[in-house]
Amino acid sequence: MACSSSGLRSEPSSTFCSMSSDRRRGRVRDTSPSTRASLWPCICDRIRVVVDPIRGRLISLPVAVLGMVLIIVSSAVIGAAAGALVIPNPEPGVEKHYDDTFRVLASNDPDPGRSSQTVGVYEYADNGSITAVNRTVVTQPVQLWDSNIQSRDALVIANESDMYQSGLHGFVQVPYRDRWTPLTDWWNTEFRILPLYSADPSRATSTDGRYTVEVRHPNGWWNPVYNAEVERVDGNLTVTNPDEALVLSSYYSTVIDRKIQIVEGLLQHSAMAPSPAAARSTSSVPTRNGSDVFPTTDGASVGLQWRSGSHELVRDAYVGNIDVIPGVWHDGRYVTPSWQLYTYVPWDYRIDVPSDYSESGSCTIGNNTYSLTRWADYRLLDSDAEVVNVTAGNISLDYARPGMWTTVNLTSSAPRHLPPGRYDLTATLHIETELETHYGVSSARCSEWDSTRVTNRTVELQYTVPIETVNSDDLSVDVQVYDRPGRDVVSVNWTGEQGLAAGAAAWEDVEVQIGEKTMYVTAPWRFYSVSRNTHVEERTSGSTTSIEASHSYRGTYPAMLHYRMSPANVSVLADQPADQHIWWNRTYVARNRSVPATPLPSSIVATQNTKPTYLYDQFAGVLKSTDQVTGESVTAEASDVWGLPVDTSVSVTRYRESELTVTVNQSAGTAEVFLTSATGLPLPGRTITFDGAAVDSVTTGADGRATVDVTGTIVRAHFAGDHWRDSRPTYYLDAHGYGVSQTAFVGGATGVFGYLSAAISNAAIFAEWLVFGIFALLWMRFMRERPASRR
Repeated sequence: MACSSSGLRSEPSSTFCSMSSDRRRGRVRDTSPSTRASLWPCICDRIRVVVDPIRGRLISLPVAVLGMVLIIVSSAVIGAAAGALVIPNPEPGVEKHYDDTFRVLASNDPDPGRSSQTVGVYEYADNGSITAVNRTVVTQPVQLWDSNIQSRDALVIANESDMYQSGLHGFVQVPYRDRWTPLTDWWNTEFRILPLYSADPSRATSTDGRYTVEVRHPNGWWNPVYNAEVERVDGNLTVTNPDEALVLSSYYSTVIDRKIQIVEGLLQHSAMAPSPAAARSTSSVPTRNGSDVFPTTDGASVGLQWRSGSHELVRDAYVGNIDVIPGVWHDGRYVTPSWQLYTYVPWDYRIDVPSDYSESGSCTIGNNTYSLTRWADYRLLDSDAEVVNVTAGNISLDYARPGMWTTVNLTSSAPRHLPPGRYDLTATLHIETELETHYGVSSARCSEWDSTRVTNRTVELQYTVPIETVNSDDLSVDVQVYDRPGRDVVSVNWTGEQGLAAGAAAWEDVEVQIGEKTMYVTAPWRFYSVSRNTHVEERTSGSTTSIEASHSYRGTYPAMLHYRMSPANVSVLADQPADQHIWWNRTYVARNRSVPATPLPSSIVATQNTKPTYLYDQFAGVLKSTDQVTGESVTAEASDVWGLPVDTSVSVTRYRESELTVTVNQSAGTAEVFLTSATGLPLPGRTITFDGAAVDSVTTGADGRATVDVTGTIVRAHFAGDHWRDSRPTYYLDAHGYGVSQTAFVGGATGVFGYLSAAISNAAIFAEWLVFGIFALLWMRFMRERPASRR
């Protein structure tokens, strides 16, 4: 199975991995107050993916293995049995649902297909030896991007891996059902017709079985076309029945939609109940392995007529907090931006009316005793419950929709800021009940009477979660680019706190554009979406029914989700234009502190989280490419994990050409080097290295010159160029120079081979002879100077 451009992706090593050009699609850059107020935060470890050539299954490999080995054999398949992973087999025009697709959003849930694989690899030792070895690897987490993923990829991830995101923004979309569209609705989209032998034979074919027709999805991958009639018209292949040909794509639901489904599922017997009776009869309580996720309370105690004790009218009442968005649960609190937040508040309760009661008694009239019955009937006159207040700091949040509250003032649409700091987010549920008790005495002879009593009771519950608001106002990034042909140095420098703290909302990535080259420095933060409950219990007066928290689109109770953060590593990624190659070589870093591993559920296999992660004041390296252009335009921008820009500055230093000349003084046996700019300006204080000289290196003087003794036939001089970390007003590129010494030849050479043996010191210099025409010069000298007896 091929990886899509926005589905499964390559895992970055500590220095580099490739990425596709849709990396930044949909990123928010406008930071005006109106834009911030309207932002809806939302919500492949990127793994290298190879394909088992026998079964076509995905095999994911850790970067440490792939960075040092060449895959030669794929000898095992990911662990589930062949029938464990069900990928819908499309039928033209028939919509199919994808079971458990939303499991991709619950990293801590079981992965039925997770296992280890044995992979045959070539391992390269430092001494140059190559050894074939077997390595055992495990399925690594997969990164989900903002753009949606194909159903096939989603099912593979859900079945075999965990997911994470690098930011808390955008609209990650999850497929849940087939969608069939006539090809005519895709005519404005690129499509292609491939001979069957050039395409994936498992994909749809044309009606004659000779071609595969595909259309390009907006996110980059190719969708198959079914029932297409392909004919050659005017010499070109075309589809002649676009109204009948069907394109297979998917219906999607965003993570925001999923959050709404979660809270509305829990509110179906309270705020969204079809009737008051339905609301009072059942309480839907989220549980995890049999324990309540949110504490439940019984209350509204009333006395019982004719009986001792009391009765609790309100049962299984709770109010909770599913999630704070945009936010992440980190270090015992929700971390959320200071400019706005939304929170999802589920609640429920049920009413348990006392059962009617009667008891036998007697009365005495004169000397006679007569029987009587004391009785009591109970009737609920009314009950009402609602979340009366949700507060954060000094702000009372506005009610946005059932179960959702926000700091945005919905009357004016203006956000209300919570300055960076720590607060309590508290939801208050208020329940009122009104019970009628009708009671009395019935008897054939004794005095009869009855009375009515109305009892009002109130129960109030609160649930509090700690939050911390942050922003990136105090964080800034300075990008310095040293422009050189094919070897640009990029230095990223941070000022301010980089963690989730006041004034530092944690940066997500730094994008640097140098001409046609684009690179990203990605932050170490990973956000794992985890499931908070395993079941929901429907509790009534007669029974308790446990329903498994669902990962399917139509599930009764979707699993509650929120994000957990863990560190991983700082990485560099680069776009790969079709006409060139780009790679990164890290040369210098300045660490400022390390971030300890953050506890994650044991079911999440995140090996990089088991060791400290470093943050940097400076992260620099060489961006190498086959593009030799200098003087390119340079831009840079950085964003925080909320998708908002971080203050970014750019400075560019252009390297200039240098020239190095070597002049040999035959009589003195010395060579003088002269280092200048392309315009002839002497370059003092530069180190020149040599081959064929008495010293390895010298430093040019104030006039850009230096002199060395000659020991070889050829004097080769090299200026390595100015180091980018040196403080100089102007930086110059490397230069080479050569000089030929006549006095270094062996005078007694009597043949051409002896002459060459004395003249050539090594194969590298011989190659330079050929390049610079020096061999021809020496051959002519040999012909002139050979002994007369040989002429």
